[in-house]
Amino acid sequence: MWRGDDVLLIKRASAVGRGYWSLPGGKIEPGEITIAAAHRELLEETGVTAELSHAVGDFTVETVSVIYVISCFTGPYVDGEAVAGSDAAAALWTHWEVVHQFKLAPNISDVVKLARKLISV
Repeated sequence: MWRGDDVLLIKRASAVGRGYWSLPGGKIEPGEITIAAAHRELLEETGVTAELSHAVGDFTVETVSVIYVISCFTGPYVDGEAVAGSDAAAALWTHWEVVHQFKLAPNISDVVKLARKLISV
């Protein structure tokens, strides 16, 4: 999710990924479609809404006990003040070119670069 050249990151507070910076997101609720889950999780974790108009792709993260498939969407900022909510310890806007300097969850740097290309087209 973008506001100019800035991307919105959250610092994970829950057991899975605690302390790592990531993109807002979470589990799909029963009966929920993927894009609706992306909008809901963005709002719950950050207080922000966006026009999530571009599918970036699906990415896999494997742990010892589970494999996560993460569907990523991107689009321009619409409204709201970025504040940590739900399972986020922090939320912040940062320039996309410095994302690699954060302690990142898997795939985040690559997803941000790909999303930037999609948004710039």
